[in-house]
Amino acid sequence: MRAAPAAQGRFRPRRGGRFLAPVAAALLLVPACQGSEGSRKDREPDPASIQWVRVPQEDTSYVFHGLQPLQVTATSTEFLVLGVPYRRTGGLYGSRDGRTWYETGPEAAFVDRVAATADGATLAGTVPNADTVVPAVWRSTGKGKWRPAEILAGGGPSDEVLGLARGPRGTVVVAHDGGPFGEEEPSGDSYRGESLRLWTAADGGSFGRPHVVPCPARPALEPQVSVLADAHGFVVSAQCTDDAFESKRVVLTSADGKTWKSRPELFRGELNGAGATGPRGSVLISHPESSDEEPGVYVSTFWSRGGEETWTAGEPMDVGRLPDRGVTPRKLQSVNGVSAVAGGYIASGRALDPLHGQPVGALWTSADGRRWTKAPTGKNLFHEVYALYGAAELDGTVIALGVGAAPDSSEEPAPTRLWIGRYGARPALGRPSGLAPFVGTWTWSHGSIVIDPEGRFTYRWRLYRDCATEPAPCDNGPEWGGKATGKLAPDASGRLRGRLETTNRPDEEGYRENAAVELRREPYGAIRMTVAGRPHGIFCSGGEADSRCVVSHG
Repeated sequence: MRAAPAAQGRFRPRRGGRFLAPVAAALLLVPACQGSEGSRKDREPDPASIQWVRVPQEDTSYVFHGLQPLQVTATSTEFLVLGVPYRRTGGLYGSRDGRTWYETGPEAAFVDRVAATADGATLAGTVPNADTVVPAVWRSTGKGKWRPAEILAGGGPSDEVLGLARGPRGTVVVAHDGGPFGEEEPSGDSYRGESLRLWTAADGGSFGRPHVVPCPARPALEPQVSVLADAHGFVVSAQCTDDAFESKRVVLTSADGKTWKSRPELFRGELNGAGATGPRGSVLISHPESSDEEPGVYVSTFWSRGGEETWTAGEPMDVGRLPDRGVTPRKLQSVNGVSAVAGGYIASGRALDPLHGQPVGALWTSADGRRWTKAPTGKNLFHEVYALYGAAELDGTVIALGVGAAPDSSEEPAPTRLWIGRYGARPALGRPSGLAPFVGTWTWSHGSIVIDPEGRFTYRWRLYRDCATEPAPCDNGPEWGGKATGKLAPDASGRLRGRLETTNRPDEEGYRENAAVELRREPYGAIRMTVAGRPHGIFCSGGEADSRCVVSHG
């Protein structure tokens, strides 16, 4: 099911605070498998064998144009990416192969978190209710289908959803009643609290009233929350910072989601970040609080547990091997997300590249959650982004998302890049060539071009002439008055070239018969058109969902 364009207000970006912290709280859940540890090892591949290919920008879906990814995960039938696109409200996107993407999610939803397992996905965020917004949950009932919003009892407009996890013992939603964060002054109709609020539900059951835990928070700085659900129950941790910049660490555990215990001694008293649970157990990241002298500098520790309830610290994070990029001390490497995949886990993050003085994307794999091997950075082109923000696996195909440096021009967003991997074999992307990648309908606010498989095209554009008062050709409602046709053919550079064979504006410069037409591909599902040497702007395949082609351009 293709959802309505996000421009209609279905989703919203995270409210305030740091958009993506060095260690994200995104928890990526995949289904547990049956069978013994030995039998699993016999049939499950080693994540270290994954070979990655970066998808060319021209072949990358329009949904990734300027996307700031929040979470990357998968059910048994589709990949799911939650993020906030450039100059638009946030959105949820799905794919069955990692190449073709579509908008998904319930209507009128402001989604903050997604948790996925084999049998579907759960979303948490806020929903309009009685002239305000309140926290809610949505559960999937199949591909692109969602149950009605479940409003969480006792929730209010200041509840900011910060964590969500789903496991064998149920689902937990974590919010804070001090939102919306990023606003120094509370609004007159919004209570600003100082507590974490935990809603839980047994598998398939309903959510009760929240469990409340004191947690001071500054309006400008949301608490950093980590949530995990596995076979042993739930782990919720948070770092809360009050108006005096005093920090409080909260760690809670529960076997059933009803009775919660404070466990400050866990993880050596360090702060928790990303985590995941999968066939071989669970993994959580911890790190000490960074100092004022070296902000953002710390050494991460991987913790894991399987059949036992006790957490065990893993081996030190592999930093890579020279002459690769991003080989630097562990305190200059950090993890944004952890995901469970077939045969183990993937951790994604960044590393400072000492040679070039800037961060580069970094990715680690592990079969047991304790020993972590860093994937080559240069070979996989991970250095072309500043950080990797998540990965997920579906039927042996793995995807990873990263974000690069913003260009000097403020008009363009930072580039989001997509990688696709396969176990033991380099994936064949099957790049389209010739006419094939141009065939279809391309639009912007005041024009469209339709290209058929033989290269014939029809170009329509708005004349700004009202048919009620002016003679034809003129614009008649949705039917734009300008029209030209012609034939295009690919050249050696991969562009299309041709001529305008017919036009209803023969006296207008740039639209005369025999005028030269040129089309070239642009990143993220767009083409750039030139007629008679004059630029006619960018045309997009995503319609209203692509902000580049909704605003006016030349």
